[in-house]
Amino acid sequence: MKKIVSLFALALLTMSAWAANTYVKVTSLEQLVAGQKYILVNEENSRAMGAIAGTSTTYGSYVGVTITDGIIDIEDTDVVELTADEGGTYSYGPTWHFTYDDGAYMFWNSGNSLSSISSDGANLLSGVKWVPALTTDGVILKNNGDISRILQYNASSPRFACYTSAQKPAVLYVQDASVTPPVTVAAPTLPESQEFENSLSVSIINNEEGADLMYALNDGDFTAYNEALTITETTTVHAKAVKGEVESEVVSATYTKVEPVVLTKPYVKVNSVDELEVGKKYILVNEERKLAMGEITGGSTHFGSSIQIPIVEDVAYIGGTDVVELTLGEGSMDVLGHDTWTFEINGSGSYILWNTGNSLDAVTGDGATGATGAQWIADETEDGIVLLNKSDNARKLQYNASSPRFACYTSTQQPAVLYVEYVPAEEEGITTLSQANALEDGEDFTFNGDAVVTICWKGSVYLRDESGYGQITDYDGTFENGQVLSQGWNATKTSVDGWVKFIDAAGLNASGETNAELAAAQKLTTVDESMVNAYVYVENVSKSFLPIRSITLPDGTIIPLTGTGNQPAMGNYNIYGIIWKAGDALVFEPVAWEKYVEPPMFLRGDVNGDNEVDIADVTALIDLLLSGETISPATNPAADCNLDNSIDIADVTALADYLLSGAW
Repeated sequence: MKKIVSLFALALLTMSAWAANTYVKVTSLEQLVAGQKYILVNEENSRAMGAIAGTSTTYGSYVGVTITDGIIDIEDTDVVELTADEGGTYSYGPTWHFTYDDGAYMFWNSGNSLSSISSDGANLLSGVKWVPALTTDGVILKNNGDISRILQYNASSPRFACYTSAQKPAVLYVQDASVTPPVTVAAPTLPESQEFENSLSVSIINNEEGADLMYALNDGDFTAYNEALTITETTTVHAKAVKGEVESEVVSATYTKVEPVVLTKPYVKVNSVDELEVGKKYILVNEERKLAMGEITGGSTHFGSSIQIPIVEDVAYIGGTDVVELTLGEGSMDVLGHDTWTFEINGSGSYILWNTGNSLDAVTGDGATGATGAQWIADETEDGIVLLNKSDNARKLQYNASSPRFACYTSTQQPAVLYVEYVPAEEEGITTLSQANALEDGEDFTFNGDAVVTICWKGSVYLRDESGYGQITDYDGTFENGQVLSQGWNATKTSVDGWVKFIDAAGLNASGETNAELAAAQKLTTVDESMVNAYVYVENVSKSFLPIRSITLPDGTIIPLTGTGNQPAMGNYNIYGIIWKAGDALVFEPVAWEKYVEPPMFLRGDVNGDNEVDIADVTALIDLLLSGETISPATNPAADCNLDNSIDIADVTALADYLLSGAW
């Protein structure tokens, strides 16, 4: 009998010690009882108040707790237990003291601070007296010293303190030895829902010692889990843990099968300025987030959009995306002697430009590449090659992660670095006309560069790229000026007295792209061997009643004309033609004669008078129209962009069209 009583007593003691750690929510003011213990809880974040600490401002720390069926077990936690004591009735109603095990009082003095005080007579201070108030959240505590001060939980700076502003509720839970925490089993963990291509191995992690794992696929029945699952089709996996007769909650994740991604059009990182090569294609990449620059767009501020791309083993792939490809061209030197570069957007004749503020813009038209804002300094950094603007080298082309965009910043954003199009050596072939011209006579080649048709004349197609000029003398197909040829055509290089030709051309096709800038005739002011096969023009040649047999260029060079027949009547002309080589001499073969028109004393479209026609002139013209001033072609002839002898909104349209197309 003694043994039975002893066991019963031990069971009671054990239950009492265990139950002393359990707390339930206070739902009425009648549950406040002197001598009873309480804790402060923020239910939304499952946190209870811990020790009061801090330096200049003290506050209650937080302790994570589990709330199960309205019960909190604080065993093995640092949750602070507060003993309630009546504090008297004042103007706001009955008040209560809350003391710690060491006899100190929970106390508010000033500001948001929550502290403790243990001096004699502390219970008489107004700051230790708390007014309980029943709310929809539960019973909260207001301070008698300042009733606007409520003991709350601050989720953004995790702490329990006294606030006048609305934070998260801190409500009272009371110790209750009569409740029994429910027996729970921790749910297992599944890998997050994800996509896969061929197959996926799914391992279920057991989070409850001694529990067995069960799983089900889609709407199927649960079965015992013994080893990792191999998923080959789109599948939803459900999992639970079972311990005795108690089951955990069911967790689920869906694994979606997708078609394998075919990675095409690779680009590799540029690590040195010496690797930059005129005529090659580049993209701008933020490696951290695997983003490349897309179309330049925007409203008052323009910027490059961001496009997600795969980067696998340091190779970026852009096939099937709208990533902007930038063709490299030469600029000029800056004042410190740095080479600068231009970047043409998708072969459109537009170039990336910095003009003002953080904006990244595009500029087109004659002289676009001469604008300093369209010229960039390539800077080697530990991140890679970044671009500084020639107009203001404090402006760096970077990626802004908080406002996702590629733009020009003086502040430190995330790097945007250059990647170059990768062409395997065995497939690269010849990529520039200068390389093709340098081959031995009779050597066959495959051309994988971007060559532009400048003019078709007398059964030949004349070409130009960033490196030089070429001529195809026999071919199939019809081509037009400005067309960019598709890569991969074949030909044989030959020459006559240094006059290079490509013969037996095969696989010639137009790519669908155009490049008006490269296709346009170049103004001829001087001539040398590098100009053979160039499409050029000479300005303001005077034609008398006799045929012109030679032309004196602005630098004094005299170049003979071939085909002196079919010359126009007397007058002044611009002559368009091809530079050929006859023996050791360079000659000019006329293609067309254009009546020379004396240029106006002003630059058409140069509204702001800076001797350049660019986006700044659009702004100046709009400002001029909005100013209310009387304007006319007589007072501002450059602003009459459509030449209709008036200045109005139609001139803004004409100027914008010119900047986009490069021609009036």
